[in-house]
Amino acid sequence: MATGTNNSVDRALGLLRTLARARRPVRFAELQAVSGIPKGTLHSLLASLEASDFVRRTTEGYEIGIAAFEVGTAVRAPASLRGAAAPLLDELQPLGEACHLGMLDGGDVLYLDRRDYAQEALRYTVRIGSRKPAYATALGKAMLACKTDAEIESLYRAELTAVTPRTITSLTELLTVIAGIRSSKYATESEESTPGVCCIGVAGRSGELIYGLSFTVPVVRMQEADLAPRFLTVLSSVLSRLGTSLTMAEWFEPGVLSLPATAAAATL
Repeated sequence: MATGTNNSVDRALGLLRTLARARRPVRFAELQAVSGIPKGTLHSLLASLEASDFVRRTTEGYEIGIAAFEVGTAVRAPASLRGAAAPLLDELQPLGEACHLGMLDGGDVLYLDRRDYAQEALRYTVRIGSRKPAYATALGKAMLACKTDAEIESLYRAELTAVTPRTITSLTELLTVIAGIRSSKYATESEESTPGVCCIGVAGRSGELIYGLSFTVPVVRMQEADLAPRFLTVLSSVLSRLGTSLTMAEWFEPGVLSLPATAAAATL
């Protein structure tokens, strides 16, 4: 918690994040154990959140309410980005692999939209609204490459937490990989964030908004070295068109984005 913030608000926001990440109803006892909030205070916080529709109580426990959706969809930059990217993601879907749209939020990838596999038997997608450490994903590293080394160093400690046994765990190594991404204009990874899949992605920037597109493919069908020949051209083309759409959104809707978009492809 930051110095000078309101303790009750901090706790309420923490509860909302816990419920959002759970992806299921969470019982009171579990919320109390996870949060460490005294029972009486927790009852009061949940009652306020429930009364304002930010939390919904069911027979299975507490879950996110409709007001959280209403507030979340009002965030202008991600909403504009999703709107601009939606028809472009539709064009990528016939390629038969999972494609994702994300933005960089601090040191994390925040997934904003997706299109799923055609092959249901080999289905893999990331939940919209979920996060992953950017250094552990191709999409995230593509977006990190839009920042300076000093900016990246401010996001992480020297030792990075492993997501899988193949995750980069050294900030020094990450910066070396990022330098290569800036040069190659695309990124790939294999099983660094999720066992059994490899990814390729590109990223662009519009003012402070850093965004990207990626394909995720099961390793049983394709290896990391196969990704760029298969997907890079189409991803780069769609990224460029997305950048143009964001520039138009800024021109016609001042304040939606802070600066004109510049599409800068980078490695996942």
